[in-house]
Amino acid sequence: MNKNVKLWYLILVLSVMPSFSSAKLLDKIVAIVDDNIFTLSQIKRVQTNLIARNNISPIIYAKTDYTEDQIAEIMIRKIIIRHKLSEQGILIGDDQVKMQIKQTKTNLNITHDALMDFLQMNNITYEEYFELSRESIEFSYFNHRVISPLITISEQDIKNAFYKENESNNTLAFKYTLVDFSLDKDQFKPGMVKEFKKILKEFQVTGNLPERFKDVATNVLGDIAEDGLFEDLRVALKKTDEGSFTDPILLAGQYHVFFVKKKDLVESDLYLDVKPKIKNQLYKEVTKQITDLWFQREKNKHYIKKFI
Repeated sequence: MNKNVKLWYLILVLSVMPSFSSAKLLDKIVAIVDDNIFTLSQIKRVQTNLIARNNISPIIYAKTDYTEDQIAEIMIRKIIIRHKLSEQGILIGDDQVKMQIKQTKTNLNITHDALMDFLQMNNITYEEYFELSRESIEFSYFNHRVISPLITISEQDIKNAFYKENESNNTLAFKYTLVDFSLDKDQFKPGMVKEFKKILKEFQVTGNLPERFKDVATNVLGDIAEDGLFEDLRVALKKTDEGSFTDPILLAGQYHVFFVKKKDLVESDLYLDVKPKIKNQLYKEVTKQITDLWFQREKNKHYIKKFI
């Protein structure tokens, strides 16, 4: 903790020390990030205009209701983002913020007076709006430069999500490339059926099969349409993702486990219609996961202390 932070801390401690008759809490530190201090009054102030912040910058304030701890976390992330951008030589100065605000007024076709009226009605000062605009620009740079390169949504990811949403839809048609692992029913001793799938997963990694499964036969089946498949197999394949194994299925006196090497949807109008929506939803989910993990790692590079 540098001397400026220590000084702030000392001031706040002195402010709550008991006088001759009573002690009065003027404010308190709720979070420290490197050289930056955030106080309870700052957090309370944010809570008074969360609706406006959500309206102005939903990329940062995605909700209109946050706990004190959640707001402190947003403030901590702001500092970490600013530090990361600084490492990359990016500094969002006042002139850039002014240009952004000017562009916003043009896009919304409103005057400066109309903007000020909106801010006043929503209990947010122009200075707060100005800094929130700066933070929004920083967050956009952060997403574009740091997070977006880490995100990949494949065509198969979209199809797998579509499959899960439509498991009960009997109108969907698939074609598969399968690897069929089979063993005669008579060779199964108690407990072997339950471990068949697990053994094959391990075999995929090690290339070794236990002695009791040494007679497993394999057969590659390419471009198999689901029309005409046994009902049990059709249902099992439909709920199994590409790159995964089905559960054991008893067919014609043999237990089979199928590895779904490739699973293609015979594309329908339904899939093409919802594909952009599914991709967008997956992107949001993956972005949140990756962003949270990134902050978890990045926090270790900073001095962070919370008092909430």
